[in-house]
Amino acid sequence: MFNKIEKTKDILVTSIMMITMSIATLVAFTNVVLRYVFNMSLVWAGELTSYLFIWSALFGAAYGFKIGMHIGVTALVQAIRPKVAKYILTVSLIITLIFMMVMVKWGYDLVMFNKMIGQVSVDLGVPFWVIYLCVPIAMTIAVYEILVKIIQIIRTPGEDFHYETIMKGH
Repeated sequence: MFNKIEKTKDILVTSIMMITMSIATLVAFTNVVLRYVFNMSLVWAGELTSYLFIWSALFGAAYGFKIGMHIGVTALVQAIRPKVAKYILTVSLIITLIFMMVMVKWGYDLVMFNKMIGQVSVDLGVPFWVIYLCVPIAMTIAVYEILVKIIQIIRTPGEDFHYETIMKGH
């Protein structure tokens, strides 16, 4: 059951990244062609492209925790004893987890505030709370991925700890 949920989450996250990036690229390209070839442009294209890139980036950042793509001081962690590296990485991930949990709360508050005031985007006419949903959703996925890494670290004996195995899944 857990593997099925995990696979569904991965498909959902990668699909959101791929679809939003593809549409944003297509809209931006189309608008450039319209502007330089036909001397016209789509008024809403810039706004849509910006929002889609934001969605893609936030979901990409959340997925980055799963595959170990975030910046880390791996040379330092790999140069020290495995037990010490395990401790340092655990503390680092706990700090990151706390920050991401704050981002979930902040994102939720942002969505609720915008829903309450009913503000809509200028060119698209989409409620801002819908646009901002990517913040609490993507950060919740990031929290989940970090928790999975922390659990993996805790379950790994100190002498068997290796950064690449935990963080990159190798």
